[in-house]
Amino acid sequence: MSKGLVTADELDHALTEQEETGRLLGAILVERGFVSGPALAVALAEQYGVELDQQRGFGTGLWAEIDRRHREGRGSEPEENVVKLEPAKPSLEAVPDPDPELDRLHAENRRLQEEIAHLHEEFTKLRLIEAPEAPSSHLLFVPTPARYLVVERQGPPPAPGEELELDEGTFLVGKLARAPFPGEPRPCAFLLDR
Repeated sequence: MSKGLVTADELDHALTEQEETGRLLGAILVERGFVSGPALAVALAEQYGVELDQQRGFGTGLWAEIDRRHREGRGSEPEENVVKLEPAKPSLEAVPDPDPELDRLHAENRRLQEEIAHLHEEFTKLRLIEAPEAPSSHLLFVPTPARYLVVERQGPPPAPGEELELDEGTFLVGKLARAPFPGEPRPCAFLLDR
């Protein structure tokens, strides 16, 4: 600002934009047309004590013309290497074509979110199915040399393959099934001779 390249209002505007966007201050100043790129380069070089090599020959008059136009537009005397740039105008050509892969991924993401919501809704509708209580008693179908016995016992039934010691002898549990007579709700362990 001490070189008169930008006004206090322009600097305040650029600093506000920098704070909001995190972009470089110089890039904002040039993009908004507050200062020319060459003038900014010269000012930064002087600030950091760097000497810029000024080229002579074809095109060197361009800097002077840019500077003259920039200063005329701001109502001040021309200063070396200053340009007023117009902000870029958006064009329809500048808008990139939509990426079909990105569109596909967005659609897939929406579908998955909807499916998750549906599954969550279905899950909340489910009632917890409680495991049936283990029976408090069971029957044993015991083969003996003279006849079959049906013996009532307390607790859950033994597992198939389990060995049982009874008054009638040692037996092996062959299977668990319904009792051999109607209306009996308790499970029955069918035993085999050992």
